[in-house]
Amino acid sequence: MAAKKVTKAIITAAGRGTRFLPASKAFQKEMVPIMHKPQLQWVIEEAIESGITDIAVVIRKGVDTFKDYFNDNKDLWKYLKKSKKEDLLDSWVSLKKEAQITLFYQKETDPYGNGTPFIIAKKFVKGEPFAAMWGDDIMVRTDKNKPTCLKQMINYYGMYEPTAVMSVSRVDRSVINKYASYEYLRPKEAKVPYQVKRLIEKPEPEEAPSLMANACRFILSYEVIEELGKKVKGKDEEIWLTDAVDRLVQQGKVVMAPPWQGSFWIPVGDPINWLKANLVISLIDKKYRKDAREIIQDVEKMRLIKT
Repeated sequence: MAAKKVTKAIITAAGRGTRFLPASKAFQKEMVPIMHKPQLQWVIEEAIESGITDIAVVIRKGVDTFKDYFNDNKDLWKYLKKSKKEDLLDSWVSLKKEAQITLFYQKETDPYGNGTPFIIAKKFVKGEPFAAMWGDDIMVRTDKNKPTCLKQMINYYGMYEPTAVMSVSRVDRSVINKYASYEYLRPKEAKVPYQVKRLIEKPEPEEAPSLMANACRFILSYEVIEELGKKVKGKDEEIWLTDAVDRLVQQGKVVMAPPWQGSFWIPVGDPINWLKANLVISLIDKKYRKDAREIIQDVEKMRLIKT
């Protein structure tokens, strides 16, 4: 029997964005622009390109930035039409045409943790497998001949139909304590490639089972939401997605954690990585490349830091 097709995605965007204060007092960090588009739009576009047609975005209750962004603005349209600049919103129009986007709200009283948004959007999933995406992590395509990272995870799910497919990337030992770390079964023991033996959320560097770190794109079966629904708290009294997945692994469920190819992962949850994302995209995009290189050269000539 063929695996169920993955057409739904849940994007988490309910954090407070404290590393972007005071800017994030006015709008969510996922709305901070990377070049000409908000972070969230880059994530949604990856989902659409990967075959996703129904998207739930989980946001913090009381924040209207997302709602305003997805709503039409008649005055803006009138101005753009008059000045013959309607094409400036082509990418935004495509979002509305190619996917059904629904907002879900996380209340202050809901438990804290990156697993909570999936509990909130449980009804959206309707028992089906779905894609899970962190809203403040983007994937920059470096090889257009390769599928998106999310599509590669979807393909793994289609081939093996595990309980979960968790994207991973190798990181330095000095930063593994910022992520979840994976231990794998030996090939002779594994039922599928990259089968997980256990995973540990934010381990101390010397205790990490490997340097393969939890990334930002996942395919989850409904079993994962059911496990998250038990609201078991882990590190820092938070509900962690990786803890729920690890409990399922220990119950004998098959979980895969493969790497991907052709995309560059940038967590954009802080100003420095936000700057990095802007630089990377400007250097890849032909529209900005020449100017970006000139700006970088100009800054280097300023000799702002004395050696």
